[in-house]
Amino acid sequence: MITVQDVLNRKHFDCAKVVAGEKGLARGIKWVHILEIVEVKQLIQGNELVLTTGVVLKDNEQGFLSFIEQLNGLHVAGLCVELGEYIAEIPQSVIKLADRLHFPLIVFTEVVKFIEITQDVHAIIIHQQFEALKRLEDYAQQINKYSLKINDINQILLYMQRYLQVNVVLELKNQSYTFIPNKDSEYFLYYKDKESRNIACCELNLFQQPYGKVYIYSPVRELTDFDTLILDRTIVTLSQCVLRDLYIEEKSESEYRQFLENWVNGKSSNEEISLFLDEWNPRLKEAHWIVMIHQLKREIKKKDITYYKITIRKALEKEGFQAFTVEQSKRLIFIVCDIRGKGCYKERLKRAWDESVQQAQFEAHIGVGRYVSHFNQLEESFLTAQDTVGIRWKKTGLSYFYEDLYLYHLVQVLQQNHLIMRVAEEKIDLLQQYDQKYNSNLIHTLKVYLRCNGLKKDTAEKLFIVRQTLYHRLEKIEQILGSDFMAYENRLYLEMVLLMTEKNYTG
Repeated sequence: MITVQDVLNRKHFDCAKVVAGEKGLARGIKWVHILEIVEVKQLIQGNELVLTTGVVLKDNEQGFLSFIEQLNGLHVAGLCVELGEYIAEIPQSVIKLADRLHFPLIVFTEVVKFIEITQDVHAIIIHQQFEALKRLEDYAQQINKYSLKINDINQILLYMQRYLQVNVVLELKNQSYTFIPNKDSEYFLYYKDKESRNIACCELNLFQQPYGKVYIYSPVRELTDFDTLILDRTIVTLSQCVLRDLYIEEKSESEYRQFLENWVNGKSSNEEISLFLDEWNPRLKEAHWIVMIHQLKREIKKKDITYYKITIRKALEKEGFQAFTVEQSKRLIFIVCDIRGKGCYKERLKRAWDESVQQAQFEAHIGVGRYVSHFNQLEESFLTAQDTVGIRWKKTGLSYFYEDLYLYHLVQVLQQNHLIMRVAEEKIDLLQQYDQKYNSNLIHTLKVYLRCNGLKKDTAEKLFIVRQTLYHRLEKIEQILGSDFMAYENRLYLEMVLLMTEKNYTG
């Protein structure tokens, strides 16, 4: 970027003189602006070189001081004042203020053509921007080629550090920091959360989820737009490298598909599983395990399935889980290791898949099996996960977790016994026949009455009927089922029967 010192060497500045702020001559210039007003906040973006004849500053020392303070606060590169018709000399108070702020204050001792100055400086700026774009494109090509040879995040960041001659810090989502080239935490931590032109940051996101942040900073110079553009290009390359690693990891895991399927089906030996976990991470052998099944509601393209799996796995890792995936027809089986421990595992799992499913916009029935304490118990978790998916397929509003559905698992077992189901259906058939004949609603009334623990007032309110109508329905139920249908054992039996026959009698 061209600086104030650079333009002082141009021919149009032969009659220019720096009267204050010499220590700020290294300020960069992005544009030249001609101003003849005092209030400039709406007109300035920063790094402009301002030219003025001083028409509004004539005999206005306080206005001049305010003008200097405004320009400095807006990060203007410097102020050039033409001495002559309006301003004969710069007040000493203004010179002292500019010196204190290190704000370059330049005077023209002769009449100059502002239009020629703007054309000259703008031509330099445009040329520099063109050269910067060429350098940026060259850098992007070079670092992309480099990343194909060296697939390492730290090496890529070191490449950027050497190119820009700045310090680089990689902050991962687990709050760990990597300093490149050397650890210099004192300066970085001081400026990290402050507004400073010496530091810049760019987020590294994968699948719209934060993976980390990359900072660049320099204790000896302000960062330029070119520095931040280089940072952006580097982030793109980093994202590609990390994604490449994830897809390679996903492909590698797919090679273990047969083993993983044998594992969940209880066909792998403890020795085989132990060797597999040693290859990934020996610590996993001491953790708890759980199987999660995502039953997809529609056909999904292969590339979208891969994206979906990676998205969920990254979300699970964020919540303290390690996951292996088995892909089957319209079904994904996640073998999940809880590294963090059993505490709040349900909340952590739900946060992970809520975020992932919403992001990928896939429709899936999710079922989570029993939480087991050893990797050789995975078959039990898998079977219970299948049961949970089956139950939730019929009643989507139920919990995702096997442990929350013990009653429904029991009902499912009873439904598989044809003799018990026939007896249950015979019991409810009497109410069903009455409902069909008289267009009544006895089955639904009975369900609500049982859920309200036999409280007639609450039942009437939930059914939106008057009590007299409820009394009439209960009399009919009593005539059909017997006067003791609310006795303890009979009531338990009725509740089970209603659950067992729910798929047939929706009431």
